[in-house]
Amino acid sequence: MDETKFTVIIVGGSIAGLSLAHCLQRAGIECTVLEKRAQITAHEGASVGIMPNGGRILKQLGMYDAVEKLIEPMRVAHVRYPDGFHFSNPYPEAMHEAFGFPMAFISRQALLHILYHGFPDKSKIHVGETVVRIDHHSSGVQVHTRDGRSYKGDLIVGADGVHSCVRTQMWHLADTLRPGTIPKNEKNGMTVSYACIFGISTEIPGLDIGNLHISVYDGKSFIIAPGLQGQLSWFVVLKLDKTYAYGSAPRFSSTNASLICEQLKDMYIWKDIQFSQIWERQQTYSMTPLEENIFQNWHFGRMVCIGDSMHKMTPNLAQGANCAIEDAASLANVLYDALKRGSYPHSLSDQQIDYHLSRFNKLQVGRMAGIYKASRMVVKLQTRDNLLWKFVLRYYVPYSGNDPIERAMEILDKATALTFIPLPQRSGPRWMISKKKKETTFAWPGAVLLILTMALLWYRSGKLQKVILASRSLVDNTPDPGSTIDLMHLFES
Repeated sequence: MDETKFTVIIVGGSIAGLSLAHCLQRAGIECTVLEKRAQITAHEGASVGIMPNGGRILKQLGMYDAVEKLIEPMRVAHVRYPDGFHFSNPYPEAMHEAFGFPMAFISRQALLHILYHGFPDKSKIHVGETVVRIDHHSSGVQVHTRDGRSYKGDLIVGADGVHSCVRTQMWHLADTLRPGTIPKNEKNGMTVSYACIFGISTEIPGLDIGNLHISVYDGKSFIIAPGLQGQLSWFVVLKLDKTYAYGSAPRFSSTNASLICEQLKDMYIWKDIQFSQIWERQQTYSMTPLEENIFQNWHFGRMVCIGDSMHKMTPNLAQGANCAIEDAASLANVLYDALKRGSYPHSLSDQQIDYHLSRFNKLQVGRMAGIYKASRMVVKLQTRDNLLWKFVLRYYVPYSGNDPIERAMEILDKATALTFIPLPQRSGPRWMISKKKKETTFAWPGAVLLILTMALLWYRSGKLQKVILASRSLVDNTPDPGSTIDLMHLFES
């Protein structure tokens, strides 16, 4: 390592960490990646959604062509309700046309393989390195690993996921040097209200490539995405019996997942296709609690965190990986401005580090807050969280015309891209044309609030109660998974 050059140590070699390594490499900034797993591309049973915001950055990095060979763009989204009612919306195709990149799904293992093997200097990526301590000095940082090795650098980036060790050490440093910088209520802000069983199955006749299927039930939703090579990516989002504080939520084994899936086999996905057909063809699956939060303080001293360590959301919007890629691009932009466009190409003082990381912090909290709120709303809608969300999902969303398309696109309008690499020529017209917001725009949150308020008033008047009682057999005509196993008491029926 050339110690005269500014060096970034990235803790975590998953999507966030490898994306940042690519961004820094293209920016001409030295980096070292430390990954605790024995191999970068270990087999994992999850798929990740690649949306236009993530796809555009991957294209700038020269990685998207390899991704595109393994994906099939989604064209239509189908939503099925418990009573058999369903509707379709072409928002995935409209999104593709507007932004030049599609919505698609790829296995996490395949994406990591592309990011790792596409990195030009693999000697910078170290596996089997579990970070146990970070020493923070005025002139730099030093990372110590479990095997006794140490790495020196100028900046530590925690890209090590929801259980981030860098975040923990960053908080400890802040508490030691500047108590109160990161409030206790922020540290305790992460909660768990949902769990997810995710897997990959072989293809099912009737679930065609390019069609995204969402099937909603009380307390649960199924997201099914047929892909290339006969693979079917699927997610089952389940509402837990209560909201748990981070660290106190139940943990789930593959046995737990299997028992629960057996209880869900009779649930309908699309037309006469039941979840049993998907489950019987499963190749791999796993189950995890779904932490949710967006932290406000992403940095302290010479440490900064990105990705799931700072913002964690449910998979209903398929934005987790894309947000991590955006974080990587945004941080690389800030460091490039400081080191390459600034007057100090080899070092940054503590004050300069704080200034530039504060810029990054403000940018990304503002950017991610809207996506996080949208994700919270969508998971409540798709799990029919309560009576009012049922009402909105059933009687507003199917008849809202282009509103879902517009709401989906608004999330992408202000997406981050690398500023030191030209934008891809295939970027769609919506990104290329600056649009002014109309003063008369009826915002989605306002629309939902109005509908909920009207429904609540109607409910209190007693009228809605009579309607619900009269139509309960239609609204709630779902087979109750029951309680034949102890696990199921964790989930709302």
